[in-house]
Amino acid sequence: MNAATRRLWLTAGCLLLGFVVLTLAGAAFGPNATIGDTRSHVTKALVTSSMTKVFASGYVEFIAGLVFLVATLLIARLLRGNGDLDGWLSSAISATAIVYTAVGVAAGSAAGAAAVYNGHHGAPLAVITTVDDIRNVAFSLSGGVAGLLTLATAAAGQSTRLLPRWLSYTGYVVGVVMIAAVPAAKAGAPQVLLWFAWLVALGIAALRVPRRSRAPVSAAFAASA
Repeated sequence: MNAATRRLWLTAGCLLLGFVVLTLAGAAFGPNATIGDTRSHVTKALVTSSMTKVFASGYVEFIAGLVFLVATLLIARLLRGNGDLDGWLSSAISATAIVYTAVGVAAGSAAGAAAVYNGHHGAPLAVITTVDDIRNVAFSLSGGVAGLLTLATAAAGQSTRLLPRWLSYTGYVVGVVMIAAVPAAKAGAPQVLLWFAWLVALGIAALRVPRRSRAPVSAAFAASA
């Protein structure tokens, strides 16, 4: 493994960890209205909340989404390998990363921002609740996309042997859980926190890949063949 590849692995690890930190920081100040909440709770989250604080948190989450996109596209490139299977899995990682980011930005962040803005400018509560529910449903559906991305990353890591086996095996479990939990729109937090924990583990593993002896040997062999 050459110096450039080492730096890319380190960059990927830092970006993944940065995504988790930024997302959690942004979510801490964002509106927390979910499907089925009471009128008083929705009013507090979308009408009487600080619009400046909510928009600031949304911007932080938007930046986190961009960081995630760059990080996962880089992971896809680093796990591409040399065979057809590796290439297919790498393409699956890239595609799901793009879809996840698009859903989060277009349906998630945009709908949430529109709900808060109109809630502070006299829109009926029923209207802003409907708009915000688009954000909630998008959040739920994006979990399934994240699950597929996790499965593809775990499989690519196992196929190329660039990631620890335990990380791939746990990735299979987390990916299935994320997809299976899509219908539970109100129960988004538990499985997402599980996914964040796996992403943290992936980020740490990416930081440690340059230290693994097997990866440099295989890369050097492939380069000389």
